[in-house]
Amino acid sequence: MFFEHLRPIHPVRALLTLVLGTALMSLLFLPEPVANQNRITLDWRPEIEVLLLVALLAVFAALGRRMPTWLRWTAAALLTLGALLHGIAAAVPSFFERELDLYWDLPHVPSLIGLFFAAKGSLKASLILLGCAVALVALMAAIALLLRMMERALRGRGRPGTALIAAVLAAVLLPIPWPAVGPLASAGMSQEVGRQIGNVWFSFRVLNGGSGPYGEALASPEPPVRDLNKLHGHDVYLVFVESYGTTVLDDPQFAAEIKPALAEFEASVEDAGYYLVSNRIDSPTFGGGSWLAHGTIASGLKLDRFLYRLLLSSKRRTLTSYFAASGYHTLDIMPGIKKPWPEGAFWGFERLITAKDLGYDGPGFGWFDVPDQWTLKKALEVVDAEPHPPQLTQIVLVSSHTPFAPVPPYVADWSDVGPYKEIPQEEWTRIYKDPDWWHLEAPYLQSVKYDLKALAGWLAQLKGQPLVIILGDHQPPGFVSGSEAPHTVPIHVLSRDEDLVLPFTSLGYVAGPIPPEAGPFKGMESFLPDFLRLFASGRSVAKAPDVAVPDP
Repeated sequence: MFFEHLRPIHPVRALLTLVLGTALMSLLFLPEPVANQNRITLDWRPEIEVLLLVALLAVFAALGRRMPTWLRWTAAALLTLGALLHGIAAAVPSFFERELDLYWDLPHVPSLIGLFFAAKGSLKASLILLGCAVALVALMAAIALLLRMMERALRGRGRPGTALIAAVLAAVLLPIPWPAVGPLASAGMSQEVGRQIGNVWFSFRVLNGGSGPYGEALASPEPPVRDLNKLHGHDVYLVFVESYGTTVLDDPQFAAEIKPALAEFEASVEDAGYYLVSNRIDSPTFGGGSWLAHGTIASGLKLDRFLYRLLLSSKRRTLTSYFAASGYHTLDIMPGIKKPWPEGAFWGFERLITAKDLGYDGPGFGWFDVPDQWTLKKALEVVDAEPHPPQLTQIVLVSSHTPFAPVPPYVADWSDVGPYKEIPQEEWTRIYKDPDWWHLEAPYLQSVKYDLKALAGWLAQLKGQPLVIILGDHQPPGFVSGSEAPHTVPIHVLSRDEDLVLPFTSLGYVAGPIPPEAGPFKGMESFLPDFLRLFASGRSVAKAPDVAVPDP
């Protein structure tokens, strides 16, 4: 081996090697989330796991042996993976206002990688991921080399025993809370690993019968199935706008751009004969997890990832079944669905239109490729294709999904959506120019303004007097919305029939596109019972229809 022929180094150098090696490995665990403040700080305390690793080196040295090569590389690999886990766990609350949970989050890694490739392009993304992999291997090799250098520093009379005593004492005494300063060492890696193991065990118990409060939630009373006669047979549209959060109104810089866009939206829909009221509603999720918001609206239960999974295997009624019981047809348009979606059967829509069904073959935008104006255009074509009974149509818009760019161009001539023949080349150059990936606020605002324009144009083309409910699913991630942002999103209710809009004022909705600033605001779980209370008659429907399996 490289160090075998070298004699023990000078005691001072040996001490410096041990201290610096411990410090360098502890630096891997610097990031630390600040509880309830949605931001990261730096924790400069030594890491207990590193101190124990030094103690293990000292044990081998005291026995006159070297740490086996396989064990040294295993320790280096575990420390590298532990540091990676610790760093990700520190960053997640800043994006999603929740802790990392590998049991639920790992299945989303392929989608995140797909998002990254869509944002950066295949070649650039591949090079970056390869660079990250090389960096991790290099870090692991550097740790292994550092351990070997520290092992050499432990050679010499009395050094292993001294190092062992010092490391063990430090590992035992430093975690003790000291008056005024608290613990002088951190155990971030062990705590995070323990928390993830606890999450797995808790998840297993919940999903295998030990549901506790989740079972109570699923067994809670449901609103009775009654005729929705107060809708007078009008179509109803429920439109989710991705990442449309109240940060666009609460942040002064955002509001300076969004409020004029909302005023333009208001003028357009008023010209089209609509009445408009708005409010804020509290989402069960933040920065991602749109399905939790969709499911909470539909089920009347505030969903987290556990309750969502349990709900899918229950017989709870949903918004769709209440409408179906009143003779409504139901349609779900989801451009973000690109692969089989078996859980969609639970929600009971008679027809499901996914990305492939929309038939978009124009230039791609963002993660989902399909621009929202095209989705709304196809919705018009599908609904107006032939006469139909009253219909509930859910539309999930995706152009404002992270990473927001490139933002599609809005075209006033809806026949040009897709071909985009009227868009000049210089405009395409601007659209596909890489944004500043460290500051995505600008494309986020552009995407929201794009959706407001597209929705205004779509509303003008809707026939009849439908009831249209437009709302955000959650706030944008923390790197856009900032720290300590609430979970609230705007919700707008529109119709050409004033009698369909006025009932919402009893729930605190106000005229116009700007919702009230002062709360408290209800959660999305209140939407279903409130809606049924506003529009259900006193006449019961004998039985809600069985859940239908959507078209493939």
